[in-house]
Amino acid sequence: MSSNAAPEPLFVLVDDHIHAARLMRRAMQLNASPARVAWIGNAGRARRTLFRLLGASAAERPDMVIVDLKSHSGASAAFISGIWNLAATARVPVAAIADTGADESRHALLKSGADAVFVRHHDLGAYRAEMARMIDFWVREAVTWPIRA
Repeated sequence: MSSNAAPEPLFVLVDDHIHAARLMRRAMQLNASPARVAWIGNAGRARRTLFRLLGASAAERPDMVIVDLKSHSGASAAFISGIWNLAATARVPVAAIADTGADESRHALLKSGADAVFVRHHDLGAYRAEMARMIDFWVREAVTWPIRA
């Protein structure tokens, strides 16, 4: 959803908890992130929004989708499987958030179509560092950043 008026990239966040979404936004801001983070709701609401956004023109698409649903239930993997084809066609990377030490969950998320998996840390400093790694991933992997910046 980048435009001439707002050149910073937009990351859309799918999360079942608004408080977690606010924490991520603050963590990104504290890392001096070049990106804006927009919470687009839980799985049901976000799926409808993403089908509209990912099918839109390149200028209206988000720059990355971040999925942080109940990882222990497989909800994130199921959600990513449902949007993967559209995200890949739109060339929008999908990042997932998994619990610490959840190797099976990480593998399932990658198998479902996540381009990268990051860890949900309970320590605020570690969480901020993980958000910095997410930004670094996007800068390295996104082919559109140099064009739209």
